Amino acid sequence: MRIRHLARLALVLAVAAAGLALMRPSWACGCGALVTSSRSGVDVADETSIVRYDGGQEEIVMRLSVRSQARDAAWLMPTPTRARVTLGESDWFDQLDRLTEPAVVRHRRWLPRLGGTKDAGAVPKPGAGVGVLGRQRLGPFEVTTLSAGDSGALASWLTAHGYRLPGRLAEALKPYVARHWTYTAIKLSPREGRLTGALDPLRVTFGSDAPIYPIRLSRLATSPQSVHLYVLAPHRVTVSGLDGMLTTYAGRVTPSMVASPGLRSMLGDGAFLTEVVRHGIPPSDFTDDLRLGYTADTPYREVEEVDGGLVTFLGVPAYLWFALGVLVVVAAGGAAIVVSARRSARARRGGAGA
Repeated sequence: MRIRHLARLALVLAVAAAGLALMRPSWACGCGALVTSSRSGVDVADETSIVRYDGGQEEIVMRLSVRSQARDAAWLMPTPTRARVTLGESDWFDQLDRLTEPAVVRHRRWLPRLGGTKDAGAVPKPGAGVGVLGRQRLGPFEVTTLSAGDSGALASWLTAHGYRLPGRLAEALKPYVARHWTYTAIKLSPREGRLTGALDPLRVTFGSDAPIYPIRLSRLATSPQSVHLYVLAPHRVTVSGLDGMLTTYAGRVTPSMVASPGLRSMLGDGAFLTEVVRHGIPPSDFTDDLRLGYTADTPYREVEEVDGGLVTFLGVPAYLWFALGVLVVVAAGGAAIVVSARRSARARRGGAGA
């Protein structure tokens, strides 16, 4: 975890404060909450998600990179209906990243710079306790799907299964419990060592009447968060529920534009890709889940302007040719003036002799 800047204190107090800061958990990522079985928290270093919606079913493929001293953790994700969890592929993100790269525009200059340069399932019936809807093993992940009619009961279930919970988690889950959502608890257990580094992407599929990105639990985080989404939908999307989201790419993509068979399958006959990003989000800004609405399919791509260097002819900067031309013209003009003056002088001498 990042250690906040502390006032200048005595060395012993500074060391103690740093030790406490290292034990303070992040508890949340952009889509869900992270809980551990130890006092060590989990810091999400990087998070990116692919969101696909086809009008009735939604898929979220999440890639996380974490830092932690813990040896395991559980990722709790609420969804409107029972979710199906499979593994995704890391290269899906690489391919979409290449598709959405800014267009490079090189500007050639006639003169040198004078200054510096700048660089899915049915909705469960509400009940009083926690119901286990299913369990499965996916590589290093243990996936348990739960239903709960009470946020306290859900928190108690997680606690009983060995996970330390932040005191505010039960309160934060209440809106989901009231709407009878289900919960997918995914145990993240590395094969060896501590829970640190890039995790295998997880693909969560569920039924939904409208595209939504569950993110409210990020209020539990203790450090600024980031949201980076690749949204595949019938049309370009706008995001509500969080101010300051920037659209960095919008355009229609087809299966022929990507290499991975799995990503081609997600695209189907084609989809409109919208990339939205915001970094450094204070946890208090997460007041609701993100809701995705359709808008006009206007393409957009960021443009990166690059210095293309000087315009040259025959390997020589154009401005030097121009300067040489000016010198030639000036020299020729000077010579013409001298010749004309001499001719005029001779003419005057000839007239005087006559």
